[in-house]
Amino acid sequence: MHDLLTEADSERAHQRWLESEVAALFNESSFYPYTSLKYHTLLTAALVYSYEIGYSFEDLALIVDDPTTTIPHRTIFTSERFNLRLAASPNSRPYAPLGDSPQRSWATIWQSLNEHPLETATNRWQMVLDSNLRRIRSWSTALQYIEDFEAWGARP
Repeated sequence: MHDLLTEADSERAHQRWLESEVAALFNESSFYPYTSLKYHTLLTAALVYSYEIGYSFEDLALIVDDPTTTIPHRTIFTSERFNLRLAASPNSRPYAPLGDSPQRSWATIWQSLNEHPLETATNRWQMVLDSNLRRIRSWSTALQYIEDFEAWGARP
């Protein structure tokens, strides 16, 4: 945890949080046991960065990138299949606008994606993942669930 909290280079700190297995072990709070400190921190950092460069909440979208695209201070999740980021310009990537006020429900935004990154028509485990993501309300919980699901080898 020390390396995550003391890194002076912000881009390197962002990359360390994305790669951290240690941060994923902690909850945001003892009152919210199924949340993820790792993803809460990455989400907060992406929002703060967006506000600092002049975007308002209504300008932002959840954008699905290919797994090789990591954008400092914007990417909130990385995996072997896809990456996710918060930004204002989807640039022809699959996306879902966040709306004019903060969306508390991950499921609302996930279901609004104009193109889904999972192969739900042909892959049973990705179908299970997708159906569960359509029920999870907490953003940090959903992102941690995707990470855990992949760590299980896409098998619960």
